[in-house]
Amino acid sequence: MKWQTLVFNLLSSTTLASPVYVEPSAPSPVYTLRISGGGPDLDAHYLSAPGSIIGVFPDTDNNPIKFYAVPNKGTGLVELHNWAGISYPGSPNTSKTKAIALVGNARTGLMDLTSVEDPAVICGDSDGLNCEWTSFTLNQGAPIEGKPANTVSYAEPGRWVAFKSSKAERGGWVVRWKYPQATTTQDFVPVDLVYEPIFTIADTAKS
Repeated sequence: MKWQTLVFNLLSSTTLASPVYVEPSAPSPVYTLRISGGGPDLDAHYLSAPGSIIGVFPDTDNNPIKFYAVPNKGTGLVELHNWAGISYPGSPNTSKTKAIALVGNARTGLMDLTSVEDPAVICGDSDGLNCEWTSFTLNQGAPIEGKPANTVSYAEPGRWVAFKSSKAERGGWVVRWKYPQATTTQDFVPVDLVYEPIFTIADTAKS
């Protein structure tokens, strides 16, 4: 699709400005994301981002994306900030300004799950694209109505779906948010995204 090309241009060519990194307060859980449902190619596989697009990619299955939640005062929901680890003296500088976002053209009804650097800048100057990163929810509790426990959802109507990715995206599957009005000629699989705590930042700081 044409807007997919625009997504890559947007994420690769925009000049970055001031960071939006929020230092997590200890103890703060760090999570990973895995797929629930969708058949054997997807179920129980962890999400990764070899580039900017987040999905299930065979060659990066052992390097899942990690994130922590930051409350957003404007929406009352949460932002999902990428966890890059703790910087130690002499270690390479690692960007700490990435967050998980939905990027695309909302009029088509499909938004890519994407890892975005400096989302306040990118999403504020998205050149006609929609870019949403402040309105996620980490649902807690037991499974409800056939859905697994501890799922990630977005504030607007719709659901998570997975599309078979192109060779340019290393094979595998990409994850998108599908609005109810979306129409597509591509085959897709409905899925759920489950977050799993893997450690707390306080634990890492003490080690």
